[in-house]
Amino acid sequence: MAKKPPAVEAESDPKRDKAKKLLEELRENFKRDLEADRHNRDKFTEALKFCFVPGEQWEASVKKARGPKRITREFNETRVKVKSVINHIRANRPTAKIRPVEEGDVQTAEAMNGLWLNIWNTSDADNVTDFAAETQVAGGMGAWMVRTEYADDGVFEQNICIKPIRNPLCLVPDRAAKEQDRSDARHWIYHTKLSKDEFEAKYKGAEKVSFEAEDFSDDTDPNDDDESVWVAEYWRKEPVTRQLALLDTGETVEVTDPPQPNIVRQRAVKSHKIVQYVCSANEILEGPNEWAGREFPFVVVYGEYVIVDGKTYWSGVTQTMMDSQRSHNETLSGVYETIALAPQAKYWTTVEQAKGLMGQWNQATEENLMAMLYNADPKAPGPPVRVGGADVPAALMRASQMSRDSMKSVSGIFDASLGEVSNETSGRAIRARQDQGLVVTYNYGDNMAKAIGRTCKIVLDLIPKVIDTPRSLRILGKDGAEKYIKVNHFDPITGEVVNDLSRGKYDFVVTQGPNFATQRQEAAETLTALSQTDPTLMQVAGDLIIKQFDYPLADEIAERKRMMLPPQILQAINGDQKQDPALMAAMAQVTQMQQQVQEQQDPEPPVGEKWRAALKQTTDHVTARGVQPPTGLRPWRRTCRCRRRGNRG
Repeated sequence: MAKKPPAVEAESDPKRDKAKKLLEELRENFKRDLEADRHNRDKFTEALKFCFVPGEQWEASVKKARGPKRITREFNETRVKVKSVINHIRANRPTAKIRPVEEGDVQTAEAMNGLWLNIWNTSDADNVTDFAAETQVAGGMGAWMVRTEYADDGVFEQNICIKPIRNPLCLVPDRAAKEQDRSDARHWIYHTKLSKDEFEAKYKGAEKVSFEAEDFSDDTDPNDDDESVWVAEYWRKEPVTRQLALLDTGETVEVTDPPQPNIVRQRAVKSHKIVQYVCSANEILEGPNEWAGREFPFVVVYGEYVIVDGKTYWSGVTQTMMDSQRSHNETLSGVYETIALAPQAKYWTTVEQAKGLMGQWNQATEENLMAMLYNADPKAPGPPVRVGGADVPAALMRASQMSRDSMKSVSGIFDASLGEVSNETSGRAIRARQDQGLVVTYNYGDNMAKAIGRTCKIVLDLIPKVIDTPRSLRILGKDGAEKYIKVNHFDPITGEVVNDLSRGKYDFVVTQGPNFATQRQEAAETLTALSQTDPTLMQVAGDLIIKQFDYPLADEIAERKRMMLPPQILQAINGDQKQDPALMAAMAQVTQMQQQVQEQQDPEPPVGEKWRAALKQTTDHVTARGVQPPTGLRPWRRTCRCRRRGNRG
């Protein structure tokens, strides 16, 4: 019998081996990252249900021990406390402003800031951060992401946008990251779900195997079904070496092929690039996709954030109030249970008094009878005695008040900070209590401001890399006014690039306060009050005051008011710009007409009054100076002659 040839080992496929290694790395990181943060994630879900889902404030063991017949009511004051913090963040939205540093151009910085505001507005980022604030304050963490999308199906130009992350638990950061915003992470995993149809349309021919579905489930999704497929976006930093060159102009650039001739010196720099892979349980569906920026596109915002013995703990307002809220529910349920189970008031009577009248007395428990009959009994003079039911124990009432006070103490949010009436009487005391509630929870708004600053940093890094061609873009001002500018545009007259987004360095500053609409309303009220005390303010700044109002045609009225400003003010506003002669003549005519109207409203005093005024002025002058009246005061002489003739004039 012929011997079988030895089995030939299958040739290894480098691409397949690399994909297999990457999937093993992804599974290992996903499992270890989840375990490192499991204690916080379990409490996050419990806190959200405790705060927002009716029936979730009673522990299952306590509810089971009480049985189905006992009262288990909820008096959810936790939600009110949480909403007060969330709405304070909404009323004082943090905003970021881009400014130039070092070689940054002021005009380009304004363009960058206008682009940032336009990205924020078109992404509806206020709603994105509002939703993140809900989970941040209630559960301890919120999140969103920055994405790039093609401007249109027929172009290669991309736009930057900000997208919400509905369930922040789907975002798994690197367990080794030390910074609170996870900016030093080496990798991120974004676990997301696709419907069966969406998966088949996007990844034709791929096997529908969910990525680690047994280790992670989105219990909050009402549309979850067995046909959904979980995929993981694996973002990681990969090392690269870049060649930097110093040009004879003093500019530092990255060396390209072919190298530029005016290089003075160059050096190699070890850096990194960010790469995305989209994976199912058994294959890489997309990737490697290189990200344009140097920062990961994910933003997380925490509520309370502390590190104890090297372990990170984060939480929200709800976690601190859970025990007090449960005690409050138990004590108040006990109060209502005692009232419900207490025996009703009864009549104590003799047999003779009740003979033949029991039907009427039983009816009295259901109807409000005008009169109650009884039989006279010599042994018991007077009517039957009504004895009330059992009173609620005072200890239960005190316990319910104590539990309510404990919720205020542990949260730091007292009645006055919620706008309720409390025992403070003076305005200073009320403001102090309100400020106390804001100070205790200030870290939530401050962390939100830092997260928005982190978003601005990511977008600032992306703008010159995504918008790298000559384009005409819309930018927004702080007041929402829009205009269009050209960026990366070569001006043949000056030989320079206008609004070159790739040059210069820029940073940002984040401020907190009322939004522009609130500031505008407050400014309108203040300026109106000032114009009433100082009428000249309306004459010199009436156009600015009218512009602050939100009523229709306010801008048109303000523009007309501006045309009627005094010439010297218009000249100061417009600088060296030459005014239209026709406009100046019309303004002069309007000024002359105003003077004529003023003279008609204030008629010239009678001649006799003029003489008396001149006589008083002359007399005062002679008395004060000891000299003769100045020449030319004919009214004084005429007045003197009239007085000698006895004419009082």
